[in-house]
Amino acid sequence: MIRSLLSGAAALLAVAPAFAHAGFLVPVTEGTDADGKVLLHATFSDAFPQMEIGLTSEAWVIVTPEGERKDFDRMAERPDRTLLQATLEEEGVYRLSSGERLGRKGEVARIEGEYFLLGRDGLTKESLPDGAEVLTSQTATVSDIYLARGDGPAAPVENEIGRLVIHPADNPAGLRVGERFAADILFDSEPLAGYDITLFTPASGREEGEADTSLTSDKSGEVAFTPDQPGDYLLMVRHIAPAPEGAGTDVRSYTTTLTLQVPGAR
Repeated sequence: MIRSLLSGAAALLAVAPAFAHAGFLVPVTEGTDADGKVLLHATFSDAFPQMEIGLTSEAWVIVTPEGERKDFDRMAERPDRTLLQATLEEEGVYRLSSGERLGRKGEVARIEGEYFLLGRDGLTKESLPDGAEVLTSQTATVSDIYLARGDGPAAPVENEIGRLVIHPADNPAGLRVGERFAADILFDSEPLAGYDITLFTPASGREEGEADTSLTSDKSGEVAFTPDQPGDYLLMVRHIAPAPEGAGTDVRSYTTTLTLQVPGAR
């Protein structure tokens, strides 16, 4: 009975990211203006890069090429998005982030050491096997994008935000069609090996019925892909783990995304 339930729940969990909202940042303007200003929107959506629910945060942050942290210039919250304005003052690559955003609370089940989302993995409390634990949970989301102004140094990727990290091994603001992009998937600075990562591509909009691409990190925690067309891409990874001390819930359900822009030929 337990094996059957685990198999069914694990299968549902494996596809869960494809049906869950992802938070992300996408520029509204193409590059910066003469003063280095750029506009972005931040949203949760089930159909990247379309906007559905505004992404709000109390931890918005910009990491400069020198590793300093600064605030966004302005922001305006709307039902389907948060509009953000940033100024990239010096040349280089900047990291623009939601920071770690704590969200809704719920419950998960732990069965033989594995976590399953109650109500979203086809599981209810009544269907749980003997010995299963029901734990309280809260979401923790980080949404990142790297943007460049001219040439210059890149924001240090060692400047970690949150526990679940997509650590670019390559310049995430300089990706081109046909070029391999690699990143390390880390949790508490340790690699997550053999982990499933969802990749949203310009051709993977669910409205067209196209499936999202599933990638798997290698034994060192690295994941890689090669974009085959211009457009917006999104890497998304999820991980459930015990919450930090004093968090108020037993576990946290972490989601981290990284938006990548691949320009067309000029």
